[in-house]
Amino acid sequence: MPIYEFRCEECGTAFEELVKSGGSATACPSCGSERVKRVFSAQAAPFGLVKTPAAARRQERRNAQLRKETKTRFKEARRRARERRGAGDGS
Repeated sequence: MPIYEFRCEECGTAFEELVKSGGSATACPSCGSERVKRVFSAQAAPFGLVKTPAAARRQERRNAQLRKETKTRFKEARRRARERRGAGDGS
């Protein structure tokens, strides 16, 4: 049984329902109206979301590089802040 998406013409509620092929109309779960219209649903996500092992390794290398760059920037900012604070205390 496929899942179809419906919209009630009475109250505007959108809902999904399991419907047998060639089955009768379904009623709105909110208001009980039989005036429902089947609407087209968005397509499912593409299978490209699952990464291959090679793509996962590339992503891990990139993540490691980004972590290293971020850590370096953070340490440099912290060093500059310490120097500014130290220069202001000696007056």
